[in-house]
Amino acid sequence: MFKKIVFICLFTAYVLSAQSGGIKGIVSAEGEPLPGVTITIKNTSLGAVTNLDGYYEIKGIPSGQKIIRFSFVGYSPVEKTLTVEQGKTLTANISLSETQVMLDEIVISEKSRDASDTETSILDLEPDQAKVLPGAGEDVLRTLQALPGIVAPNDFSSQLVVRGSGPDQNLIIIDNVEIFNPYRLYGFISMFNPDAVSDITLITGGFPTKYGDRLSAVLDVSNKEGTTRTGITGSLNASVTNANLVLEGKNPFNVKGSWLLNSRRTYYDLLLEPFAKSAGLIEENSAFPNFYDVQAKVTFGPFDGHKFNLFGIYSADGVDIVSGDTRNSPDSISVNNITRNDVAGFTWDYTPNANFFLQTTLSWYRNGGDAAFNSQVLDPSLNREAFKDFSADTIRPYLLNFRFNTEFEFQKYSWETRSNLLWGNGNIFEAGVGMDILRTTLIFDFQFDQQLLAFLSSNPNFRSSIDDVRDTKTYNRYKAYAQNKFNLWDKVFINPGVRLDHYEILGKTYFAPRLSISWAFDDLTTLRAAWGIFYQSPGYEKLQDRATIYDFSPANVETLQAERATHYIFGIERWLSFEWNLRVEGYYKDFQDLITPKVVREQGISRRGSQDRIQTLPPAGPVPFQSKRTQ
Repeated sequence: MFKKIVFICLFTAYVLSAQSGGIKGIVSAEGEPLPGVTITIKNTSLGAVTNLDGYYEIKGIPSGQKIIRFSFVGYSPVEKTLTVEQGKTLTANISLSETQVMLDEIVISEKSRDASDTETSILDLEPDQAKVLPGAGEDVLRTLQALPGIVAPNDFSSQLVVRGSGPDQNLIIIDNVEIFNPYRLYGFISMFNPDAVSDITLITGGFPTKYGDRLSAVLDVSNKEGTTRTGITGSLNASVTNANLVLEGKNPFNVKGSWLLNSRRTYYDLLLEPFAKSAGLIEENSAFPNFYDVQAKVTFGPFDGHKFNLFGIYSADGVDIVSGDTRNSPDSISVNNITRNDVAGFTWDYTPNANFFLQTTLSWYRNGGDAAFNSQVLDPSLNREAFKDFSADTIRPYLLNFRFNTEFEFQKYSWETRSNLLWGNGNIFEAGVGMDILRTTLIFDFQFDQQLLAFLSSNPNFRSSIDDVRDTKTYNRYKAYAQNKFNLWDKVFINPGVRLDHYEILGKTYFAPRLSISWAFDDLTTLRAAWGIFYQSPGYEKLQDRATIYDFSPANVETLQAERATHYIFGIERWLSFEWNLRVEGYYKDFQDLITPKVVREQGISRRGSQDRIQTLPPAGPVPFQSKRTQ
């Protein structure tokens, strides 16, 4: 009896499917995919909405002639008559044209996600919020600090502490390129220009397999493409402290695509510094830092499924301080500090059909800088008051010299290929491979007056000598990942994946499985959970976000392991109304093999942390620790 029922059900399902068909395709506007388009089939309850790639698909359409309607606010609706055949899926790609629509009210709401999205801990932000949010200072990273679970190390920093993890544990990406140092003006603002950014996504935990080499969070930023409506247009945003110029337009010579150019410059050194000095607010020998950058992006296409993007960033910031002639103290100093951040990237997108997407990115990134400090200080053994009114030339024999020069340069050449494949009933397979070639150079050059060095060495807390640091490392990182989102049941989705990372600096390969699940109780409520293992390699390129410069000499890294974290996340999300969304999420992060400074003093040896959870390394550079390994 049971076998007969199963046979009848299967036969009925087969007959129904054979009597119906489907329709799929891509909706675009001016050659660009258009998400959020509503597709309805007249005189039926069937319909769909295009995804972020402009793709839609409707199944189970009764055979026969049907009228398909495509509509989107701001675009003229299109109706197309199609003949649906039994057991076949038609392809209908539609292009919509813009039209002016008068609205009584404009409502801005948070980006919503459907139940098939299994990713947890995602926060999407509109770039315009960086301009109006109090305390953001028109800066993207400072805007993120106002979100739940995110704080700053201090009031003057744009660094992010996400769910208790350090800034060095956050992966920061702009247009598919990993950025080591996105900060400007010594961390006060970031490199992200809100007038040029199109999308900001922060994943505070449980991120998918395409992201790696970080333990805590991912900040993925995309710069917008230029307009294709006119040859050139632009805007200028200027204030007492800075100016921001944006120019954009469609490509010349009837080449499909667009271009965008933007530049920023701060005026603290040109406007505020003279005013502060004339008002007596600061000393004459003080200086304000400056910052400028130029960013550009050129898009070609699409051409028969091909699209190309070229982008680049050139920036520099720094300060130059020299003691003035009117100083009351016999001491003098000069400080010079310049930091540079340059990026160049090329991306090729290939979409041969609605079910397959391939993206390849080639990039070069350089973060470098140099600093010089030169000082003449009065011999500490002498009475300073006795030399207060003497000129520097007169007391030169009593002055001791201390100077140092530092240089750093972190270069990275990268290749990465990603692919997405839609198959079956709502299944998505994602895979990718890539390689990074890193060359890092770190130099500390110290020069002490022998008398000053003898005086400092008499202090038991000071090292008997300060070694110069000159270390250059060239090593590769290799990565590969794969994951597949399965539609288990009508409203249950599961996304298992795995990532492989090989860190040449350690000579080790790491296997990182990950899993995320979503379950929709109804149209308004969704449960999401995630679990995963994450690894982070050591390296000088993470210097900016670490409080200590570690000594990564071969003897120190031969037994070192990559830092590791395991994430456990569970949350529930419910839409209370069109304006209100409630999300409650709990998380647990288990960290292992974290690298901390090894403290080795003259009197003995002390270690930080439990040895089964913590790895210790000696720091490098001018710190009061001995630079040697302990057994």
